Amino acid sequence: MMKLLKYNIFIMFISIMLVSGIFAVSENYMIGPGDTLEIHAWNKDNPDLLIVNPVATTSTKTGTIVTTMSQDTHSVTVSRDGRIYIPLIGVIKVDNMTTRELEEFLKKELRRFISDAQVTVLIKQPKPLKIYVMGQVLRPGMYSVPDGNPQEARVINFINMAGGLNNYAQADQIKVVRKESGQEKTFIINFYKIEKEGDVSQNMILLEGDTVIVPQRFNQVYVLGYVVRPGALPYIEGAKVADYIGSAGGLTRFAASDNIGIIRGDPKSPQVIKIKLNRYMTWQSDSENPNIMPGDVIYIPQSWFADWADMAGIIIGFRDTRNAVRDLASPSEWEVK
Repeated sequence: MMKLLKYNIFIMFISIMLVSGIFAVSENYMIGPGDTLEIHAWNKDNPDLLIVNPVATTSTKTGTIVTTMSQDTHSVTVSRDGRIYIPLIGVIKVDNMTTRELEEFLKKELRRFISDAQVTVLIKQPKPLKIYVMGQVLRPGMYSVPDGNPQEARVINFINMAGGLNNYAQADQIKVVRKESGQEKTFIINFYKIEKEGDVSQNMILLEGDTVIVPQRFNQVYVLGYVVRPGALPYIEGAKVADYIGSAGGLTRFAASDNIGIIRGDPKSPQVIKIKLNRYMTWQSDSENPNIMPGDVIYIPQSWFADWADMAGIIIGFRDTRNAVRDLASPSEWEVK
């Protein structure tokens, strides 16, 4: 009767831990180096079959050895090479196993000695979760969740840790790249639905090794006005104004070379960067030939009287449509492709 009472008490204790969970991890959570596991084994006769950390010994100055019980006799941390040691069983490689798989493995091994052994494996302290955040964020790089809590490992948390999205981010096409069973899977996340609509389904929990990629909203640069071939050109990192004007065939004889404008930013409040060529049709310094950003519009007017305050918003507001490019370019110089 006393044994049965102890057994029932232990089962109730385990059930409470399973319901609340030390850390609520998904059933697909993969054990890895740095995870601290809590392992319990029992049967109908013994509520505590397995002690993972049985004793700790220390030597004193007098030469005597003091033996003490570990403060946590059921916890073990996975080593750097993905292994743990379990009494009666030995060294086990647990890397990339789920808790359920480890439970079944330990149960099978223990039943060589105890026919009705039962096992429960809990994640006491998850390993530090490391995620790469790349692309159009303020601080791209590798980030970890504080305390390794999987519930905090959500897309929006990692984007915030990376400084948030920059002005060129394609917020509705964020990619989460994950490798599973040797294959690569891609999930598309709409940041607007998370931020503005509170769509929790979009704010997925990330796993170790996932990569978050925030793409560019614009992958083109527009050269419009009085050039030989006005239109859209592929964005090339590090390319300058002169490079794009050259790719557009150069200036026509009607171009106001001393009144070139780079139009950048939001259509409601666009930024205009004024540059000019000297009489030899070259730039005298790098400051007059700046780098171009994705989505920039380089506009070469016919007259240096061009009213940039009025036209900048119109030009940048229509930069994504081919019809707008046709309207803004000189009709006689447009080449249909």
